[in-house]
Amino acid sequence: MLTAITTILLLAALVVVPLTWRIRADRRRHRAEVLSADIRSAVNRRLGGESFLAVEVIPETLGRSGRIVLWTPEGYEGLAETVWQDVVKRAPAGYDLIIRPGRAQRPDVSQRAA
Repeated sequence: MLTAITTILLLAALVVVPLTWRIRADRRRHRAEVLSADIRSAVNRRLGGESFLAVEVIPETLGRSGRIVLWTPEGYEGLAETVWQDVVKRAPAGYDLIIRPGRAQRPDVSQRAA
């Protein structure tokens, strides 16, 4: 009798634990998507429409805080400078703001045809 109960509890744990983990991960991802939409809206309002500034929100996990990443192409770094304060106002506690300017790729000299 005790063996049957232990087996049932073990099988239930094998289903419940991954399901719970997945539900929590989906909720974190959903909150990150909502935050991303809010930040994009604020950025678009500040800049007067769509721009070359990309916004990525990476949800927090157990060992890492959430991150908000602003990407700009080379030469458009001023866009991030213009909107970073609006982004910080909307960032939840525990989220990091990262600004990554683009870099122009140099042509690979070794691949040129002779």
